[in-house]
Amino acid sequence: MANYACVAIGISRYQFLQPLSYGDADAQSLQQFLVEQASLPSEHCLLLTDTSPRFGEYSTYPSRENILSWLEAVGQNSLTDGSNTTALNWRWFFFSGYGVSWQQVDYIMPIDGNPEDIPGTGIPMQFLFESLKTQGNENLLVLLDINRSPGFEAGNPPGRETVELAHEMGISLVLSSQLDEFSHEAAALGNGIFTAALLEALRYYHCQTTLNNLYQYLHSRTPELSHHHWRPLQTPLLVMPINTPTQGLILPLIANPLQKERLVVGSNGAVINNTGEETNSTGANSSTITDSSTPQTGTNTSLVPRNPAPLNQIEPKPGAIVSYPNNQSRSDSNQNRWWQRLLLWGGAALILALIIAAVVLRNRESFITQQALEPVSKPSPQTSLTNPNTEITASSPVPAATLSTQESASTIPKPDPIRIHKNQTTLAQAKGLIQPNQASLFSQAITVARKVQPGDPLYEEAQENIRRWSLVILDLAEGRAKQGNFQGAIAAAQLVSKENSSVHIKAQEKIEQWQVLFKQQQQNQAIIQAARQKVERYQASSYNRAISILRKVPSGQPGYTEAQELISQASRTIYLIANSRAARGNFEHGIETAALVPKNTPYYQDAQKAIARWQKSNKK
Repeated sequence: MANYACVAIGISRYQFLQPLSYGDADAQSLQQFLVEQASLPSEHCLLLTDTSPRFGEYSTYPSRENILSWLEAVGQNSLTDGSNTTALNWRWFFFSGYGVSWQQVDYIMPIDGNPEDIPGTGIPMQFLFESLKTQGNENLLVLLDINRSPGFEAGNPPGRETVELAHEMGISLVLSSQLDEFSHEAAALGNGIFTAALLEALRYYHCQTTLNNLYQYLHSRTPELSHHHWRPLQTPLLVMPINTPTQGLILPLIANPLQKERLVVGSNGAVINNTGEETNSTGANSSTITDSSTPQTGTNTSLVPRNPAPLNQIEPKPGAIVSYPNNQSRSDSNQNRWWQRLLLWGGAALILALIIAAVVLRNRESFITQQALEPVSKPSPQTSLTNPNTEITASSPVPAATLSTQESASTIPKPDPIRIHKNQTTLAQAKGLIQPNQASLFSQAITVARKVQPGDPLYEEAQENIRRWSLVILDLAEGRAKQGNFQGAIAAAQLVSKENSSVHIKAQEKIEQWQVLFKQQQQNQAIIQAARQKVERYQASSYNRAISILRKVPSGQPGYTEAQELISQASRTIYLIANSRAARGNFEHGIETAALVPKNTPYYQDAQKAIARWQKSNKK
């Protein structure tokens, strides 16, 4: 079995833990990027998720047994294929799911991990690291998007031992959060916040991804996404061994990006590649292009001389028309220089004249304004008697903008400090109610923020908070729907504020969709329950009848994945019962039992092979 350049494990639907929303989506997204965009052959990327397909004859269901089997089964084959000679080879391990620390030992939890028996059902981090290190001498990058939920009923948040092990074993490690923080998900992203930032970084740097620029991107972008989606602060943690090449390319099994350089044409017709080298029209390379304003020292390596010969010293080709210098050309040159000096001084004088004119015009306008305002303050009696409109005429030159500004400045009321303080207290109270993943508390915060009335100080800030909190409520509702909790999703979406019409309309549309899915879910759960009731232990025919009932769950509807898992388990049970009977020498009963394994089930082919084998043994 080949050694894998990347192992990606993502788990959402835990058997004994609260389901996550995007654990499987995180692993699938990373695998999809590496295969489709980073040109990693799919056979070199092992994917283990809730719904990942079988790998040949082997299951990729992320149970403890399967994960341990895959870790132990990978061979020692080197992944270097000669296509990438510019970077050291890297192997990646990615995990998105629950992690826990029990008695100062860190574990990752497989899909069947039980909080009541962490040592017996979890996978120790030390065993994981040792298994990865024994698979080859390549550089190893471990990415752990571990959900260290504060609501985890048993154990403590992991990370401390993981960091120490990475230091001791020389493993490059990126944790999704600091040791005193927690990892979070966002429905609007469709991934965990850390994985979303990771995918952004990989798409941004692509084949030029290094350990240094990857971490710099994650360190700045992950907190931004946390803030934008109203999640507590989350900042990744990096462990980097001393001798790790931080500037080396780290994508696993990428082709040499320097072999595919973009070429552009320079200003002189030369061809310039993206490494900064210039190629002339004949294909020769010149020295690296530098800023002409920077003084250059040392030996000139350019193919073009620093002091090129004048045109008249270049030997003309036969038939070429070449102008030779004469006295007339010298006089023309002198005359041109005289005109250049004249234009230079004339231009400078013109600019100076324009500046002076601008100053005079501005002072003239203010002088006229001042003269126009004087009759208003001291009108003469004669002028007032002979021409009653003189005051109006004299005051008309005052700019309207000046008067309107003065009037508006005098009419705008100053904010009341008491009202400002009151509104600040109200908004602080609203923000204090918020807790992650609690839609009802966001709704209560919106109710409090509504106390800031139109026209009050901080009203715009209150409305912006209401809009953002409404989006968070809808985001939480979508997350619940992703987990299959349609009833909880509907209840959360109904809390979306009506003030934001666009968000409220979207919430109502989602509610209609989820109501249909909830009805389908109830119907399919009734089918699954009926199938469970048909099962009688050690009776193969009862499992066969249960499979017939489970096949009534339509594809694409809620409960279909669960029904398929139960079908797989039932077909396996029938096959094991048949093997048990045949092992006791009762080949006829074994054949009859194996024939009960239905077509299009995971163990149908195994059952058919067993039937053929037992028929031969029975004839003997």
